[in-house]
Amino acid sequence: MFDWFKNSEYKNVVSLPFPKPVIVPHVEPPKEQEQEYYSIGVTSEGKMTFKTGITTLTMSRKGCEDLIEQLTVFKNQLSESIDD
Repeated sequence: MFDWFKNSEYKNVVSLPFPKPVIVPHVEPPKEQEQEYYSIGVTSEGKMTFKTGITTLTMSRKGCEDLIEQLTVFKNQLSESIDD
């Protein structure tokens, strides 16, 4: 019944023309450059800038001092168990 496993010659099979495999050379992926997560600086007008991603926050000295004050308040509200 299963003699076709033993037979090496098949008369009713049409062979398909397969293209030759193309050898692709191995290419090293580009190495990730060191990412800049944020930067802080001063503009030529004397304002402070904070850049993160594609967002830039520019503020005056008073605005910077207010932001520091607000961050201090929020920091003090955090639970002590969260500290890393």
